[in-house]
Amino acid sequence: MKTSRKSSFRMEWSSLLSNRKLLISVSAVALIPLLYSSLFLWAFWDPYEKLDTLPVAVVNLDQGAIMDGKEIHVGEEFVQKIKETDGFDWKFVDQQEAMDGLRNNRYYIGLEIPEDFSGNAADVLNEQPSAAMFHFYPNESYNFLSSQIGKTAVDRMKGEISQQLTKTYAQTIFTTFNKLSDGLVQAADGAQKLSEGSITVNDGLNQVNSNLGKLMEGTMPIRKGASDLNNGALQLNNGLEELRQASGLLAGGLTELSTAQKQLTQGSSRTEVGLNELQAGLTNAEKAAVQLNQGASGLSAGLEQWAAAHPDLAKDEALQQLIGASKQVAGGTDNLEASSKQLVEGSARLSGGSGQLTQGMTEFGQKLEEAQAGGTAIMVGVQSAAKGGIALQDGLSNLSGGVNQLAEGTRQLKEGTDLLADGSSRIVNGTSELTSKLQDASKQTSDIQPSDATYNKIASPVQVEEDVLTPVPNYGTGFAPYFISLGLFVGSLLLTIVLPLKDTLAAPKSGFSWFMGKWGMMLSIGVIQAVIVDLVLLFGLGIEVQSIPYFLLFSILVSWTFMSLVQFLVTAFGDPGRFIAIIILILQLTTSAGTFPLELIPAPLQVFNAWLPMSYTVSGYKAVISSGDFSYLGENALILGGYVAGASLLTLTYFIVNYRKKVTTEQVEAPIPLTH
Repeated sequence: MKTSRKSSFRMEWSSLLSNRKLLISVSAVALIPLLYSSLFLWAFWDPYEKLDTLPVAVVNLDQGAIMDGKEIHVGEEFVQKIKETDGFDWKFVDQQEAMDGLRNNRYYIGLEIPEDFSGNAADVLNEQPSAAMFHFYPNESYNFLSSQIGKTAVDRMKGEISQQLTKTYAQTIFTTFNKLSDGLVQAADGAQKLSEGSITVNDGLNQVNSNLGKLMEGTMPIRKGASDLNNGALQLNNGLEELRQASGLLAGGLTELSTAQKQLTQGSSRTEVGLNELQAGLTNAEKAAVQLNQGASGLSAGLEQWAAAHPDLAKDEALQQLIGASKQVAGGTDNLEASSKQLVEGSARLSGGSGQLTQGMTEFGQKLEEAQAGGTAIMVGVQSAAKGGIALQDGLSNLSGGVNQLAEGTRQLKEGTDLLADGSSRIVNGTSELTSKLQDASKQTSDIQPSDATYNKIASPVQVEEDVLTPVPNYGTGFAPYFISLGLFVGSLLLTIVLPLKDTLAAPKSGFSWFMGKWGMMLSIGVIQAVIVDLVLLFGLGIEVQSIPYFLLFSILVSWTFMSLVQFLVTAFGDPGRFIAIIILILQLTTSAGTFPLELIPAPLQVFNAWLPMSYTVSGYKAVISSGDFSYLGENALILGGYVAGASLLTLTYFIVNYRKKVTTEQVEAPIPLTH
């Protein structure tokens, strides 16, 4: 049998088209990528569109509450908010029905609003307020994903009811705020009066402060006078003590003098008697003195006569002495006579004076008795005066201390009034400023006229303006890069089951011809798979892409990449190669970042991301479908082209080597039987 001159590629297609069974199998496998990508994406294109078919039980047990004098029913408002929500198939039932339905899988989720929901919402101003809490019962065993979707919806509803509660709180606060405004007006009036009163108080304090200064100056001489008076009282007390002692001595002396006076009176009487007797004796003595004088004169004359008569004796010295003595006696008697006369006269006068003395001493005794009584009285008075002086000194000491305390207290009071005056000035300034601020505050608060817009702003002070850089309209578009890549890889893998990768209808002319026949067939089917998938997605599901031509070209490149890789593995290793391809598929599904971000998967798996082609097919699809970053698309396309070139080169090498072996060992001319 002659070798066909047709090329291996045309022969492969002729064989496929002429074999109906094989054509059906290949056609069915060619639709696998479409089934994978389109059915998966169709199923998960936008699951939230059909949430209204998901039954959810709602139980409202709220009893309501009173807030700021008004009755509120937050639970009922919550139910109304739920009814307005475009979401689940809400079933408003009682608690028993809800629990039974969850246990029997009639409901995916249960919501229960407790009895104290409004009460807890209304106690916001209590010292320890409680959170308004409702119960969420996800039936995760029935369907886990539905519970997760329910949590998201519940969080949104919680935010909405929280916003409504905040609006209610804001209304209450602004109502109180208006009352506060009225109170501020009254407070401003009161502050004005307080300011006026504080000015009057400040003026009075200044006057008090000035008078206290004068009082402090006036206490200085009083303080000095009290000190001098205290010193004088001390001296007076000392003088009174001396006077008391002297009065005692005076009283004692007067007593002794009285006793002596009595004795003197008695002696004076006796003296008077003696003087009388002395006068009588002196009279007799005068007479005797006259006689003696006469006798002495006669004796002296007689002696002189006798001496003259006796000249012989006249020169006698003894006689001369006797005559001289007699003359002296005669002269003395003359003096004695004169003195006697004087003594008599003196004694007479003394006798008279003695009588007067006696009479005077009697009178003196009487006066002395009076003086003694007065001295005793003086002593008693002086003793009383001494006691009074001591008391006076104590009082003056206390007075001096009190005056000192008065002066010190006045000084401290002056300092206090200085501080008080300073504080009063500050009060005046403060009350003036308070009045101004209260007036401003009352004006500002009265100018506030809250509206629903005000309440809504307070309830939602922060709004999020979403500005997505590369928007993805729905789940299907977001997961398309992942599912398209998965479908094309599975399609290339299944194609190796129905399409022979090594056997040909006729003997190949060369290893390259052998390669081109099989490789061309795989790439042609790959183009068909990619185009079918893209057309269904574009015009069937309505996926939006940044560039349809780039989308088609990149899908063909992705299909060629997987076809080339799977062809090499199955051609070179057979069934073990398919197993390796499945392992690669599993690794790609977990490491390509088509679902979760790469950073969220375990670190050991992240290593495979850079080595497997699906990582770059997913990235490229994201660029051409969503971001429009065509430079990034080109980078991924170059890497995928490298995979195609590498896998194709390895497959070509395999065919060339095997062709040489067959030619050398078998020298085959007849057609190689078609096997699977």
